[in-house]
Amino acid sequence: MKKTLFFALLALCTLASHAQIKCHIEGTVADGVKRQTFYISQQGTSRDDDAKWTEVNVKDGRFALDIVADTTEMYEIREDRWNGRYAIFLVENDTVRITVTPDGEHLRLEVVAGGPEQEKWLKMERQSKALFGQEEEMIERKLDSLGENNLYYSEEFRNLDKEFDKYDRFNPDHAHALDLLYARIDSMQHDKSAYSPEARTLKIAEDSLYAQVDAWEKAYKADHPMLYGLLYLERWLHYAYDDINKAKPYLDEYHQLYEHLFPNHPVHRRIATKERGLRLQPGQPYFDDYKAATADGESVSVGSLYRGRVTIINLWGSWCGPCRAHAMALIPVYKKYRDAGLNVVSIAREWDMNAFRRAMERDKYPWSSLVDYKDQYGVWEKHGKNGGSGKIMLIDRDGTILSTSNDAQELEPLIKKALNIE
Repeated sequence: MKKTLFFALLALCTLASHAQIKCHIEGTVADGVKRQTFYISQQGTSRDDDAKWTEVNVKDGRFALDIVADTTEMYEIREDRWNGRYAIFLVENDTVRITVTPDGEHLRLEVVAGGPEQEKWLKMERQSKALFGQEEEMIERKLDSLGENNLYYSEEFRNLDKEFDKYDRFNPDHAHALDLLYARIDSMQHDKSAYSPEARTLKIAEDSLYAQVDAWEKAYKADHPMLYGLLYLERWLHYAYDDINKAKPYLDEYHQLYEHLFPNHPVHRRIATKERGLRLQPGQPYFDDYKAATADGESVSVGSLYRGRVTIINLWGSWCGPCRAHAMALIPVYKKYRDAGLNVVSIAREWDMNAFRRAMERDKYPWSSLVDYKDQYGVWEKHGKNGGSGKIMLIDRDGTILSTSNDAQELEPLIKKALNIE
């Protein structure tokens, strides 16, 4: 058994290190599917990064594309860059086959065949479906029926929509109230009070089933090492955003199953960077240094701007309404304490410099902002954020993180303490 596993791992390591992979994608689109354009990119690509998305057009019910890559990576095909259904697949020296079929009011994109590593994952999925699929489909049908009859959510949860209508996500005065609403939504979904009694019972059964599936698949992956499994885990880390608690199960699985597999694959560097960023929590040291650019494109050592000073690190973007509202809410706090030594280092993640300049002018920040244009410096990645909203951190003079709250009301007493203000 050990000898067999050794040769399996050796083959997988060799596979991951091959260069100039050419993968052929073939798609079949069923009759009745109106969409004739799909979008493909490597996993983790920002939706805003136009240059990294490939548009694929359907002709006579089919589409085709060749992808050349330096190593085997996970890609995704989407019916729409911003929302809608999608499927994920591995780019290998082989052909990937994808089907697109109607699925009620939506589409179903499914990878039905691929290269050797893809096929290992598909084999696992088929076995999992044989064991758990019938129960899963039954729960889904019942939940769908409740949704169609407006019986899925509790009345209290449905009323939250009316609460959101009261607020403007760009208004700094509304930032605190919106944060509380988002926290309330998370809490209600976690304790199942977001759902009707019928839906709650089904969601509890669904959670129990998913726990069984997860345990079975982890055991299967431990016995059948797969590059797909490692790259799929990275995908879940991506959706954990910057929540270390949500990311912990995936990091644990990584260290238990994958840390020493496929040693030459760049995914290990990406996960290490993600983990380091996720651990930027209160009480931990902040970075010694990293780079960003001025609005004119001049590279800047960011450490020179915060080292030895009580500093608010503000990661934002012109495209991010909540980020801007939280940053604007900090303006009166900054004005109140800047003469006492409070410092702000602001870095915008941008794809449109004109939008950046308009946002700076509209929001009237009393501080300048650096820019990470098209992720040139990977500032978001360094902070454990592959995408999504920004981040605010308060750091002390010695570089210790004091808070990761984006709430100006919560930050003010910590700022006063750090500045030795009674």
